[in-house]
This record gives sequence, C-alpha cells and structure tokens, in this order.
Amino acid sequence: MKGPVCREDVRSGKLCMICAAKLKAGQISELDFEVMKAVEKLEDKKFLIATEIERVFELNGMALIFARGNVGALIGKEGKNVKALEKALGKKVRVIELFKTPREVIQQVLGRARISTVNKVFKPESEELKVMIDHRDKRMVEKEIGAMQEILSKALKIQIELKFAQ
Repeated sequence: MKGPVCREDVRSGKLCMICAAKLKAGQISELDFEVMKAVEKLEDKKFLIATEIERVFELNGMALIFARGNVGALIGKEGKNVKALEKALGKKVRVIELFKTPREVIQQVLGRARISTVNKVFKPESEELKVMIDHRDKRMVEKEIGAMQEILSKALKIQIELKFAQ
C-alpha cells in the first residue's frame, strides 16, 4: 500500500528527513502519519496492495481519507477496516475515492448537501471550480464551508469556491 508517508517511517514510528521536511512544508500532516500507522495494523492489510492513500484531512472531528485504487479494501467488508481505523484514531472516518469526477469527490465531502452546479472558470493564470450548493442545505454545511474549500482545493489540486445558490 502506498501513502503520503514512507513505509519505513510507519514501521519505525518515526519520520525520516524527507517526510519530516514534507511535514514542515505542509505537504503532509500528523494525521497522515497516524492513519498510515493505523492502516499498517489492520488485519486484512494484504488486500490493500492496490490502494493508495493520497492525503488525510480533519474536518469537524472527522478524518477524511482521500484514496485511489482499491478503495473498497480500505473500507473493508461491512466497514470492518473503517471501524478499526475509527477505534485506533478515536474519531469518525470517511473514505473518499479520488478516481471519480471532481463533482463526485466534492459530493462525497459535502455529504447530504446537494450540489446545484459545478462550473469550471478559466482565468489567465489558473483554472477554478465554482460549486453552487442548494440554498436549502445551507444549514448543513455553512459552518464548515471554509474548511471544506481548503480541503477540496488541496485534495483535487485546483482552486475550489463553494457558494450557495439563490
């Protein structure tokens, strides 16, 4: 299984110079390291060979694990692996698949809040996604909207703006 932290670091429990530099630069977080250590202790980790954890972010006391490949193995049969990760981390865990379209990834992060539209805006220096959330769902995500924008921008590697439709 691949992840944001070296396997040797996960086994030793200590970050190498390269991963420590990534941590200092903000490319990885302590939560990435904790999740990788917890995944290493899973019983069914042999099925995780084709799985890659991109990044892990915390949102409102929940660990959002952005992964590629065999995401089903990371979740486990009947959510067994997610439950083990929740127990090890002491917080809720949500696994988000990155091979889907940006709209589907955003929807996974937003949860039950409905997306009205997703528009790609082309600017001279970059591209940006403007996501309009149904105004009826404002109360569901209003408090975390800034954090969600930041997490989605980092995970999808494109600037994302979340707004509420009128």
